[in-house]
Formats: sequence, structure tokens, C-alpha cells
Amino acid sequence: MGYFSKVCAKTNLPIVHDERGFQALNNVVALLPNGDKITGSYDGYGRVNDVSLVENEAGDYIWDDVKFVLQQHYQGEAYNDLGKSGDELAQGHFMDNKFLIYCTIINPDGFKNYSKYKSAFKKMAGW
Repeated sequence: MGYFSKVCAKTNLPIVHDERGFQALNNVVALLPNGDKITGSYDGYGRVNDVSLVENEAGDYIWDDVKFVLQQHYQGEAYNDLGKSGDELAQGHFMDNKFLIYCTIINPDGFKNYSKYKSAFKKMAGW
């Protein structure tokens, strides 16, 4: 399986893997429905700090239920306080740096909703 990712549940900014060099879009708090929180760097393969967010220890698929919040935007919200983390359209990797610069410098507070993220992505991500 290749790269895959989500957008921030609060800002709809893309979560990119740690090798892209955009730390502000990589450091996350991952919230699970059972109340667990994992904080750290997202690796692009479903793990934060080597903790799998794809399957739990029992082997159950949990990825669709995980909510990511960029660490700089996290203010202690509980899992149920947040909306869904939508799919990151470029799998957290395959987009032009122009889009990532826009997300970190010009629009660091994010997008009003997932639709606004998709619209900006289509204009700037090089797809």
C-alpha cells in the first residue's frame, strides 16, 4: 500500500507525511473513538509515532474512524467535538509545493469546509 492521508478535522488542511518538509502539516493529534490520543509525526502510511491507525491490536480496521487535528490547532477537543477527517486528495504526498506553501503561509487557519479544501486543491496542487 502506498501513501494515504486525511485532512485536519478542524481546519481541513492536508496532513502530509514527514518527508515532505512541512512540519506544520505533519505534526498531529490522532483521536480515536475509544478516547485514545496519539500525538506526533504522521509517516504517510497510517502511523503516528509508530502506532498503527489502520488496524487496532485486535486486527479491526479503524482508519475510517480516526480523526486527525494538526497539533498547532488542537485545543483539547474530544473525539465527539470534531467532525470527520476527510480523505486527503493527494494521499499526503503527491501535490505541488505551491499548494502546501499556500496552506502554511497564506492560509494557515485552513478552509471553512472540506469542499473549500477540494476547490483550492484543484486550483493549486498540480493535478
